[in-house]
Formats: sequence, C-alpha cells, structure tokens
Amino acid sequence: MKDISFFSSSSYIWLPTKNNPKVALCVDDSLLAKNSFKLYNPFSSKAKVFKSVSEFSFTSLNLFFKLLTTKKEKSEFINYLENLLDQPLIISIYFATAKDKVVLQLQSSDAHIIGYLKYPLNEVGLKHIKNEIKAFEILSNKEIVEPYILKDTYNTKPFLVLKELDGSIDRIEKEFLDCVLNTFEKDSFYKLSQHPRVKELKRQLVDHDMEDYLIRVEQICNGSTTDYKLVYEHGDFTPWNFVKVEENYIPFDFEYFVEDGLEYFDIIKYYYQVGKLLEFKVDEELVSFISDNVNIQEIKELLELFLIKEILRGKEEGEPIEFEVNMIKVLAKI
Repeated sequence: MKDISFFSSSSYIWLPTKNNPKVALCVDDSLLAKNSFKLYNPFSSKAKVFKSVSEFSFTSLNLFFKLLTTKKEKSEFINYLENLLDQPLIISIYFATAKDKVVLQLQSSDAHIIGYLKYPLNEVGLKHIKNEIKAFEILSNKEIVEPYILKDTYNTKPFLVLKELDGSIDRIEKEFLDCVLNTFEKDSFYKLSQHPRVKELKRQLVDHDMEDYLIRVEQICNGSTTDYKLVYEHGDFTPWNFVKVEENYIPFDFEYFVEDGLEYFDIIKYYYQVGKLLEFKVDEELVSFISDNVNIQEIKELLELFLIKEILRGKEEGEPIEFEVNMIKVLAKI
C-alpha cells in the first residue's frame, strides 16, 4: 500500500524510543500532552512505570522535555480529516505491534478528545478494519456497543472513527467477564460437528492444506457429546481490549470478530493470554491455569480447537505459531 503520513502540525515525543516507537505523542502543551499519554497503555509493570515517569516528567518539566521533541508538518490525510469533521485536529499516533494499522487519537485545539481513528497499513490491516466495521454495525444494532462516529475511505482504504472510552485498563474479575459474554450469546445450540464456527474452521483448514489439523478437528467433533451455543465472538478477548468505565467493562478492538462464533473461545483466549503473557506460564502449567478458570467438561478438547484456530490465524497473517504448536503436543501428553 502507498505510504501515508498521519501527523498534524505539532511537536511530538516518541515512546519508548524514536527508532522503535510504540507511540508518537503530541506535546504542544500540557493539556494536549496529558490526553496524548492516554494513547500509550502498556500492560507490563516496567512499561507502566516508564509511562508514569515520562508523563509526570513531561507535564512537570515541559520546557526541558521540549528538547526531546520533533516538529512535524500536517499531512494531506489530516487535511482531509479536518475538512471531513469541519474542525482543526491535533493528532497522536499508536503504531500497532503487528504493523498492520495505526490508531490515531483525534483532539480538538482546546484539548478535547474527539475519538480514535483506525487506518489499515497493509492487506492484513485492511481485512481487520473491514471486519471491525462489520462488527460495530451488527453489535450497535443489538445495543451491545455504541455505534462508531463515522466510517469513510482515503486512498480507497476504509477507516473508522470510534468514540472515546474514558476509563482504565486492567485485569477483569470473572463475574464481569461472564456479564460481557452473556451479551454476546445467541439462542441456538449445536453439537461441535454441526456448529457453524467449527464448519468454517474446517473449511479454512482445507483451504490452507492443513490436513493433520483437519483430521484432529474431526476426531474432536466425533468424540464430543456437548451442545455449544452460537455467539458473537470477539476474537481477541484480552485484558488490554477492555476499558473499565465506572462499574462496567466495555470491550473494544473487534478486528477478529466472528458473527457465528463458538461458545468458550473468547474466555479461553482471555486466560490463555493472561497466563502466557502476564504470568509467563507454559506447558502443563498453562493448561492447568486455563482449565481451572474455564471449568467445563470438554475443556481439553475446546482448548485444542482454540489452539488450532490460533495456528491457522498465525499462518494466514505470517505470525509465529511455534508456541501454539508446542501446546498441542503438551495437550496430547496429558
């Protein structure tokens, strides 16, 4: 895709470093800078400390930290957005780890956060943005999420502007996870062999010539005796994709949304990511952690289906799959 710039006419500080930035934050003044730092939401303890120190230092020692900033000129894309929204914009930028998209924080000149814009950078990002647009159109009609502010195209690529969710991001207690998942439920039940999500998974495995995994999915289906609900599947159900707003937890980032999803895939994803990335569990310890938190009869079989789904996604998007492949081997020994 054609290169595109996303800067406004602003001064930027780069975190964690200019050579390998996660965010480029507008720091024209202390109010704009305070809002900009909301875009940087690290989850590790070290990164949280780094953010806190950087934010405090910049807002407290603004003149000194001006020496670390870079001045940018406003891009054509921001001109286009300003005409579309009929107001001047101040932009801060989040660079996705997978390099498939950017997320722009849109501020007004009086330091009001207007919303957050997602723009694809490659074909994977394009697929994700189209899928998220679909998710918001379906889920907002069901009053599960609030509708987006607008969608549009630039250089033939779709983009989406979402409302700000003003709150905090942290781990979630199970009762709140269950409340969110309850809103995603539909009325239908299926055996695994007839479940639309599993049928689609098998079709994708055929398309990618992944015969060994296809055989294993068939074996799991043939041995299953449980009925599973049809649900709206978030697809990336993790602590960092929720915002706590007052006493409610609001999910966001629906790029992996599945309209006809399989019950338990989302909750398995949540504890898989917490166990793997936040508690550094591996092998049997990770299996036990997930099994203890997702207490269902066929957890081993559902976990294996989940891992096959993740391997398929990794192959489609060029992401590493070695961890998931090893986890399937671990399951086979249990």
